[in-house]
Amino acid sequence: MNQESVKRFDGAALCTGKRIRSLLLMLPDSIKAQAQEIRLRCGRPVTVCGLFGVVFLHESGRSSFICSDSAVKASITDIEECFSIVCGHSVHTHQSGICAGYVTVNGGHRVGLSGTAVCDRGVVTGVRDVSSVNIRISREFKGIADAVFENVRVARGGLIIAGPPSSGKTTVLRDLARLLGGEEGGYARTVIIDEREEIAACVNGVPGNDVGVTCDVLSGYPKSEAVLIALRSMSPENIIIDEIGSMEEVKAVEQGLNSGVRFILSIHASSKEDFLSRPQAIRLIQTGAFSGVVFLGGAEAPSTVREYITAGELIDKTFRSSFADGGIGAGRVLCGSTG
Repeated sequence: MNQESVKRFDGAALCTGKRIRSLLLMLPDSIKAQAQEIRLRCGRPVTVCGLFGVVFLHESGRSSFICSDSAVKASITDIEECFSIVCGHSVHTHQSGICAGYVTVNGGHRVGLSGTAVCDRGVVTGVRDVSSVNIRISREFKGIADAVFENVRVARGGLIIAGPPSSGKTTVLRDLARLLGGEEGGYARTVIIDEREEIAACVNGVPGNDVGVTCDVLSGYPKSEAVLIALRSMSPENIIIDEIGSMEEVKAVEQGLNSGVRFILSIHASSKEDFLSRPQAIRLIQTGAFSGVVFLGGAEAPSTVREYITAGELIDKTFRSSFADGGIGAGRVLCGSTG
């Protein structure tokens, strides 16, 4: 039994009010150790989700995998109490995070919030009538990135980690940061750009996860701005970014590459074909600054390396695919501008 995982579940359960918390803490350790989320929805059953599926709570302390009339339902009071605890009893202090839909709490747990948006000229300025809470349990699996780190250590270029949702991309990046910023990585100067506050999970400036001795964290910054800030002020050797999505973010990475910084990135892609269908992914590979792409398994085997493909192989595959479609764009794939 992974007692650290059980301990982290118990820590996440503290975000809920007294009634729900007592039932969560009564769950078997076997469920706690594999739980990924605790979900409260107003007027509906409280659920614990994980590799085992979905578990429902009962007032007797019993748990089941089947929803019945006796399943414990979250009341408005339960939701309000949880919301207050998550915000440290100071909603104003966490207003920016609430508007973005989440708050990070002690232990690195990320709490998603759903409710009614208060908008001003199309911009969310607040949230009222919070109706559901999703407590995503932060996990650290030290050593999970050992195989990927070996590739980073021997390769000259950067690395892209690709996988579908819930494949463990963030978990791998977190452990890579720990390794790079520790003795194994020669205490390399590493900056984590943690826009969604999931990698380091800083609370009051202190990382909730072990991200290495020599890692600096830019928490909550938009990725494209954070890259430039890191380059100007932190003189990094490595920059780690989770879930590159927009072309603006890719352009910021390109500026960093011109400064000689190595980037370790993650991107949503469920397969090689999916990866190569994304213009952002193609543009990153075109830079020549990445040694290759690690493809992770799915949610059923999170953080597991399914395949490693070199950048050269991917470019060759793209060229052959373009040629098969009539050759249009093949030259651009090999010699495409990064401007």
